[in-house]
Order: sequence, then C-alpha cells, then structure tokens
Amino acid sequence: MNHYSIGLLVLAVAGGITYLLVRWLLMGNQKFLAVDRPNERSLHTRVVPRGGGLAVVGVIALLWVMFSVVSGDQQLIDVILFGGFVAVCGVGFADDRNRIPAIGRLIIELVVALVVVLSVGGPLTFAAGGLLVPIPGWLGITLAGFGIVWMTNLYNFMDGADGMVAGPSAVVALCLAVWFFNLEDAVLFYLNLGVAGSCVGFLILNWSPAKIFMGDVGSLALGYYFAVMALIGVVEHDLSIGAFIILYGLFLVDTSVTLIRRMITGKRWWEAHTEHYYQQAIRAGLTHAQVAAGAIMFTALAAVCASMEALGMTSNGIPFLLLGALILIAGRILSRSGIRGHQTRGRSG
Repeated sequence: MNHYSIGLLVLAVAGGITYLLVRWLLMGNQKFLAVDRPNERSLHTRVVPRGGGLAVVGVIALLWVMFSVVSGDQQLIDVILFGGFVAVCGVGFADDRNRIPAIGRLIIELVVALVVVLSVGGPLTFAAGGLLVPIPGWLGITLAGFGIVWMTNLYNFMDGADGMVAGPSAVVALCLAVWFFNLEDAVLFYLNLGVAGSCVGFLILNWSPAKIFMGDVGSLALGYYFAVMALIGVVEHDLSIGAFIILYGLFLVDTSVTLIRRMITGKRWWEAHTEHYYQQAIRAGLTHAQVAAGAIMFTALAAVCASMEALGMTSNGIPFLLLGALILIAGRILSRSGIRGHQTRGRSG
C-alpha cells in the first residue's frame, strides 16, 4: 500500500474508533463522564454529558505510540512530547470531574511547556511573509513556552458551542498532514490524519444539538497537540511561524482580542465569560450549527492562505492580507447577525 492508501485507512479507522468509543461512553458508561449543567454563561439549556474528548485523546495517544514504534526512530524527545500530552490530558480529565483551581492547572501547564521547549528548543528566527527576524535563544524559548500554554488554554476557551472545536480542529489537522507529507515526515503525516479522523468521528455526536461535549480533557489536549506541531514544524522543519499563525488564526484572534479587550476595560479577565465572538454570534440569533459551519469554512480558507506561506508558494505577505480580509468579512457577518438578532428581539418584545 502506498502513503495515500494508508493515510485514508488511518483517517477512516481513527474516525470510526472514536465514534464507537463515544457511543460506548454514552451507552451506560457515563461514569467516565461529567455532567454539564446550564448556567448564566452557558449557550445551552439542557444537561449534556461532558468529557467525550476522552475518546479523542485516547485514539490520538494510541496512534502517537503506534507510529513512533513502527517508525523505529524513538527518541527521548518523543517520550517528553508524549508525556506532556498525557499530563495535559490528566489535568483536563481531573478538571472535568472535579474543578481544580485555575492556578494549579496553570502551574502544571507551565511546567509541561518548560520541559518541552527545553527539549525541543525555540525558534531562532521569526519568519512570516518573507520577513526574517533573528530571535535570541532565550527569547525563542520564552515565546515558545508561552505559545504552548496559550494554545492549550485558548482551545479550552473556544469549546463553548456545538462542534466549535472538533470541526475546525479536523481541518487544521488535515492541513498539517499535507504540510508534513510535503516535508516527507511520514509519522506526522499519518498522525495528523488520525487526529483529523478522530475529530470527525467525535463531531458526528457533537454537532448541534450535541449529544456530548468534548470537555477540558479534549480541548486542552488538542490545544497542546497543535502547539507542539507548530514547535516541531518551526524548529525541526524550518516552517514559517507565520504559516501557523494564519492556520490557527480563528482561535488566536477570537481569544486574544477578547482577552485584551477585557483587560483594557478593567474586567476580571481570568474569569469565565460570554464575550467571545462566537458566543456573541449565538446570543445574537445564529444557531450553533451556523456558527460551527462558519468556523469550519473560515478555517478551511485560512488553511489555504497558510499553505501558501508554508509551502513557499509566495513570500510577499499575500497570505496575511487574505487572512485580514477573511477576518473583516467574518466581522461584518457577525455585526449584521447582531443587528438582526436585536431587531428580532425588539419586535418580539
């Protein structure tokens, strides 16, 4: 079998196993799950099981170990990266079942990030749109560590609507598979196809109206995983940092802009809230399915722009201009949906 056939098999098997595992969790095995009850910050009005991401991370972990062993190229760094993944999964699983203090979770994430960046290293140049800026080693390590912690948490922040994390994550993983195939890294090619398949398998039961939520165990682990993919891509394969910024642009922009806005306005920015753009869109009248579908389409277009940067199709900043245009269009759509939502509520009142 060639790479394409094996890749499709990995994609399908990972998706099928994840779907069956989630079904198994829902059919009388909910002792592994927590319960998500609606509150004033929720976008849901009914009780839904939380923690289904356990199936996703289980499949990813199995594939990670399997491909590393089959490749015959196990190194200490692989053990460290996988160990970080397991640690983050453990934190998420514990947080789903019995909320742990935010500071405790942050400390563990910082330790994991520190161990990872000291093992892999940090970027020595900032490459984006043809721009090459040297980065001192200490600064590269610091930025990489911060990036891992931020990515880990921003995926968790965005896991507040049906299909909001699983859908875009599948697109991101497929895009990464293409990049690593082009770089002739078979292990990461297959692994990312497996991640994409697993996210799709989960998405079937997480699509609106969701039968199960991913929970912290899944969202934190996916955030860590994609941060590690960026670190490996930049440090070991000389991919552009800018390409990953574009690829992860949807989540980066929503979470970062929201956080900065809350800090500027003097709000308790570290607390849970409902001010993310996707949350505002749903409260304005869009459905969970519409917002998730929009996020998937935006991520697919961003993946095209990011691939132009990653695969050297252009070096003049055009991908960043295209991403900016996508953000403006998305903002315009959200603002119009907000106007319609307010008008509808006004007429009904």
